[in-house]
Amino acid sequence: MANVPYTSSRQAARELVHPREYEDEAIYRAYLFGPFRAFRKDRPLGEEAPRRKKALTILKWFLLNPGKPSSADEFIDMFWPDSPPQKALSNFHVTIHCLRRMLEPDLDPRQESAFIRRSLNNFYYFQLRESWWTDTSDVEMLFERGYASDAQGARGTACFYYRRVSSYCIQGFLAEDDSGDWLLPYRRRYQHIYTQVLMRLMQLSMQNNEREELLEYAYQMIRIDPYNELATKVIIDAHLQSGNVARAQRRLQLLWNSLQRDLGVHPTKEFYTLRERIQAASSV
Repeated sequence: MANVPYTSSRQAARELVHPREYEDEAIYRAYLFGPFRAFRKDRPLGEEAPRRKKALTILKWFLLNPGKPSSADEFIDMFWPDSPPQKALSNFHVTIHCLRRMLEPDLDPRQESAFIRRSLNNFYYFQLRESWWTDTSDVEMLFERGYASDAQGARGTACFYYRRVSSYCIQGFLAEDDSGDWLLPYRRRYQHIYTQVLMRLMQLSMQNNEREELLEYAYQMIRIDPYNELATKVIIDAHLQSGNVARAQRRLQLLWNSLQRDLGVHPTKEFYTLRERIQAASSV
């Protein structure tokens, strides 16, 4: 794989134990793949809290940007862009208070939050402690471990970690969230990770002659990258092996149309090789 995955000092400092241990031991758990869910122990955060939706939106930002300071004005620009300045500032402070109470219901009114911190110049940041587990941090750790195992030639172990990453990413990152453009960089990042993982899983499945797994990863890849030639070749090969030449022809034509219409590029030599194979199969 060409790109070295992201690592953090927090991940590097952890002992190499089974990934499920972190999830099971955490007091706070947050799931950002699929519909957003957050729990304190076994209870959803802020089940009946006022401003719960906006507070959870701020929490998403904090979890995706641990330790990153941001001013009240920056939060207002992201989450209250159409409100008058004074009302927006009031909404922000009330929402932060609500989030503090959701996270730490036993917190004394004058006691500082263990997580939501404010610096002297009124910048806010989130201190992500060991009591927290998120599926995004799990994906980063799994991807890092998969890459390291792959580099060491431990392909079976690498496949385990890559499959775990795929099982998260296939759900979609914050799939039901349409709260704004601020999420786009994170969506792109996790799609990039997903693409890399699927490419490597296809390559490893081809080497191990695992046909069913190979086809599954190819179909997953086509959903997020309809121009992927390796995935298209895998699917076409499967159709030809099963004798379904018409399906193979349709899949190849779909790729050809997409390349021309959407990207304005010419097909590679591999495309013409596939077309010749389909023509040969249709003449039998």
